[in-house]
Amino acid sequence: MEFIQSKDNKTIKRIISLRQRKNRQKNGEYIVEGIRSIRDIAAMGAVKTIVIRESKAQDKNILDLLDLDTVQSVPKYIAQDPVFDKVDNTVNGQGVVAIVSKPTYDIESISIVDGLYITLDGVQDPGNLGTIIRTAVAAGVKGIFLMKGTVDPFNDKTVRSTMSALHKIPLYEDITLSLLHDMVTESNMTTYVTALEHSNPYHTVSYAKRTMLVLGNEGNGVTPGVMNLCTNRIMIPMYGDMESLNVSVAAALCMYKVQEQLMP
Repeated sequence: MEFIQSKDNKTIKRIISLRQRKNRQKNGEYIVEGIRSIRDIAAMGAVKTIVIRESKAQDKNILDLLDLDTVQSVPKYIAQDPVFDKVDNTVNGQGVVAIVSKPTYDIESISIVDGLYITLDGVQDPGNLGTIIRTAVAAGVKGIFLMKGTVDPFNDKTVRSTMSALHKIPLYEDITLSLLHDMVTESNMTTYVTALEHSNPYHTVSYAKRTMLVLGNEGNGVTPGVMNLCTNRIMIPMYGDMESLNVSVAAALCMYKVQEQLMP
């Protein structure tokens, strides 16, 4: 393995550049930290480069990672600790980062089948988005659509929250209102939006075989344009003295309630 001693090394500079969304989009890459996530993504053939902190190079868990068949052909580097610090965004990290290929899905060639889909309209907290994506994979959701203005799913905080789930579900970014309208109409999907007013308790609703669940911004909810596109409003009852739930919690409850009806 090549030994990196300078912050000006091209691999280190490449990792640093991927902190910016424009570079992630341009290069089709993003950064993943941590042994488990790298291991899981390597099994899908998406890991392109691995960089290890020098002081962690003999750690058993890292050595086990490097022994995997799925990473044998991946370029690997050991970086001096002060150099590795330049690319480490975590406190008490595990001492390994990877450059990973972004999964890409073309909205123009999407084929909608029966099942549950999710649209997120303006979710801003990276942890919330990451948790929703991870939960969606666990719940068997068919695809996720992120409206323009939603936080970047490939920033470091979201990536840590997803635990490799970004590679396990179709994810479509920068969806416009017109695109969402056309897709819902042409695919004969039934929309259900979470809303506090003029809505039915989510557990009393009969969900269509081809369901689109729509959730909005943490503070302001769904934008008026998206709200007007939706045909059904649902809400989660508050049995205690609280106005609403965190959007990731609300999403989880709704996803599993829909799937209780849709899954055979």
